[in-house]
Amino acid sequence: MNTERNTVSLRPAVAMLACGVLALAGCAAPPTPQVIRETVVVEVEKPVEKTVEQTVVVEATSAPAAPVASWTAEEVAAATGKDACPQLATLPKQFKESWKLGFVSPNKGHPFFGVWSQAMSDASKFYGVEFVEVDVAGDYTKKQDLLETLLLSNPNVVGNGGTGPDIYEGLAARAQEAGVTFIGIDNGPSAYSPYVYGIPDAFAGKTGAELLIKGVEERQQADWKDKELFFIEFTHKGIPACVNRTGGAVQAFKAHFKLDDEHVLLADVATGQSATDLIKAILTANPNAVFAMIPCWDGLGIEPYNAAKDSGREADIMLVTLGGDKPPADLLVTKPQGYYGYVEFQPYCEGWGWVEASLATLEGLPFQPYQTRRVTTQADIDARYRELYGEPPVPTKQP
Repeated sequence: MNTERNTVSLRPAVAMLACGVLALAGCAAPPTPQVIRETVVVEVEKPVEKTVEQTVVVEATSAPAAPVASWTAEEVAAATGKDACPQLATLPKQFKESWKLGFVSPNKGHPFFGVWSQAMSDASKFYGVEFVEVDVAGDYTKKQDLLETLLLSNPNVVGNGGTGPDIYEGLAARAQEAGVTFIGIDNGPSAYSPYVYGIPDAFAGKTGAELLIKGVEERQQADWKDKELFFIEFTHKGIPACVNRTGGAVQAFKAHFKLDDEHVLLADVATGQSATDLIKAILTANPNAVFAMIPCWDGLGIEPYNAAKDSGREADIMLVTLGGDKPPADLLVTKPQGYYGYVEFQPYCEGWGWVEASLATLEGLPFQPYQTRRVTTQADIDARYRELYGEPPVPTKQP
């Protein structure tokens, strides 16, 4: 049997059979299927989970600190005894640090400056701080060297008083260089320190003038009636405090009596002339006139007053001084003709107040300016003298 032949012969039949099947299906070849690949993005919203970290701060609780007690004005007045000084700063009874104060005294032997020193020492003990002092004993050339000695003790504040800028500015500059606060007393403003403490000079002069006006008006109703009146300004132009003090007096007195410039006489000891020489020249030039006087400090008025008295012109003088420590009190209590009274600077209170002002500055606290409005005249000197110094001396009888 021819196998190859039979196989070939069957191929047409198979083809025809396939065609028939295709004919039944429309005799068309089926389309080639296409696969379409499409990417569909579907956004599915998922809740976002947030992790919140919480820090819980637990504060340790304790009892609030008790407020620091402060010294009262009543306590200060009681501590200052007969002077009953006003309180310039409300200071705490517990300070931030252990403060140390230093002072260059112009002369502890001087009745006014010596009272400063005592008051500063007392106030420092009262407030519980250390106080260191050096004394130039009237020799102002020693001030710079003694300041160097004082700085060795490492004070937090240093001070000085009773000088003009030719001296205190050098001290203030050295203190600034050393990093130490400088607070002067009765110095006036400094280029090296923002702190000014002491007598309000123009105010003191004005207060003195008001007292002098009262005394002059009393005399004009009596033995000074219709007499030519002059005002004498005894001052020291080299000391800023003096310029302000006597300048304030001149302004008030001149305005009240309507004096012209020719009747306001300047007696300036900075020229080198003594107060005695200046008053004698004025008296000689005006033999029939009367004179009202206010000096920068007590002694600068008492010296020319005594010179006028020695010249037989005591009745032509009306004096009011500025300061009011013991020497002028000793004179006023004798009630001399022509010495009407004085404005009390109360040196003890001024020295005490310097300590308060210094400590307030170190503690970052405010302090009030030092002021005194107290005046003493012949009418009340006996009582005031007893209050401050005891019984007045018994006047000696003139032979």
